Amino acid sequence: MKAAYYAAWVMAFVFIAGETLRRGLSYLTVNATTMVEDYICGALLLSAAVLWHQKRPLAPKLMAVAWAYATGGMFVPFFAHLEAFLRDTTFRPDHPHEDVNSIVLKGVIWAICLVFLIISLRGDDSEFQVAQSRAV
Repeated sequence: MKAAYYAAWVMAFVFIAGETLRRGLSYLTVNATTMVEDYICGALLLSAAVLWHQKRPLAPKLMAVAWAYATGGMFVPFFAHLEAFLRDTTFRPDHPHEDVNSIVLKGVIWAICLVFLIISLRGDDSEFQVAQSRAV
């Protein structure tokens, strides 16, 4: 479960800073939805990591929610881009189907999110129960 905690810090940075550095804030006027989705994802992962660090009882649940949101949020960008590549047609002008590096990156991010979703769902939250019992 600690791996999900450390990965949450990294992926929060990837979603927030990566989206901003890759597209720039001016892209909000082009497609705000995709940027806001990534910012919410980063905020959820960051919140889960902070609560985890504070050993809050809610942390394991928020960690699973954050990873689930990230996995779902990356599903369409990855698979739609992959489908466009396989069909040899560009669905969106700002996502050319020939951009294989982008497809691979999206696939890796989606896979990372899925792995940590599974880890967070199967994780042992006993350390949070101990912390909660000490607080009482």
